[in-house]
Amino acid sequence: MDPIIAQIRALARTSDEVGRLELQQALRKVQMEIQTSKDFLYNIANSQLLMGTICLGADMKLFRTIASHDGSVNVSQLAKTTQASPLMLERLLRYLGSNGVIKEVGCNEYQANTTTHVLANEKGEAMVYHGFDFHGPIVRAVPEFFKENKYQDIDSATNTPFQKAHNTTLSAFDWLVQQPKHFEALQKVMTSIEGSEWTVGFDLLDSEAAKIPSTSPQPYEKPFFVDVGGGHGHQCIQLGKKYPALLGRLVLQDLPAVINKLPPIEGVKAESHDFFQKQPVTGAKFYYLRRIMHDWPDKECTKILQSIVDAMDANSRILIDEVVLPDTGARWQATMADISMMIALGGKERTVQQWHALADSAGLQVEHIHAYTASTYTSIVVLGPK
Repeated sequence: MDPIIAQIRALARTSDEVGRLELQQALRKVQMEIQTSKDFLYNIANSQLLMGTICLGADMKLFRTIASHDGSVNVSQLAKTTQASPLMLERLLRYLGSNGVIKEVGCNEYQANTTTHVLANEKGEAMVYHGFDFHGPIVRAVPEFFKENKYQDIDSATNTPFQKAHNTTLSAFDWLVQQPKHFEALQKVMTSIEGSEWTVGFDLLDSEAAKIPSTSPQPYEKPFFVDVGGGHGHQCIQLGKKYPALLGRLVLQDLPAVINKLPPIEGVKAESHDFFQKQPVTGAKFYYLRRIMHDWPDKECTKILQSIVDAMDANSRILIDEVVLPDTGARWQATMADISMMIALGGKERTVQQWHALADSAGLQVEHIHAYTASTYTSIVVLGPK
């Protein structure tokens, strides 16, 4: 067995991201094939318990404490730090160790592993709390919600398992801005998955950025890039680093609850804007929406696009940075995201055909799809006027 495990590890070390995920998928398939029905049921029961105990560990700052030690730490030391019962800790740590969340190195002796460090990170903690406190109740409401709604697809942001779970008539985003604890966790989660990979090899962006002079923008000059619903401005910051000439030509838009708390960002104009309302910046080269459209049903997405269409000129383009699902064989991470969007927001991850249909509904057309992370199907869908 050990030589086989060694070969798998060696293969993982030498694989790219796509190869690594294909290896994981193959191993998951083998695991499903060799497990008994009893194994399967135990795994289902364990998944719920594991999430709860990880949240408990986060509350106790257990992962941060273990990760702060260069070597191992014993139960007695952790009991003093956390003020928890040694017996309770012994049982909790033994369970977390058996699930690979921490590393058991001896009797009542534990050490941080890669997973521990992920959970010790502020963004990892935010993901745990968002999953347990916000998303967990929604998942539990799923069976009864669909039974009551005769198992129909969800096409409304205000009639989802979220409303049932959290006892509200508000949409998830309207509710979240009134819940500081949940809203802060969501912002940390979104920040943790930000990235600028989409700019690599994106010829349209490169060619247009190359046309921008290195001089300061003129008063009459239109902005180059508008990040619609752009959160903390990560994309504008990264673009400014990669293309310094764009500084002063970048606009960040989000709701007041986000924008009003941001410090100034050099070379970026931050303004409050609700993307369901008329786009105030006219004639920009690019209007960029990252992980926006999958949050909403089709009719709301059409409205979002139409609010931008009226601000576009002939050279403007909309860049949608999202998943483009394959017709078959989608990985579980993407299908999980699709179901999660459906039950919490009424949204969806879309296929190529669905992106074409959505563009058409707003009087636009898909001009190009720039797939930049094949492992997760994330792409830039370029929309232009018909």
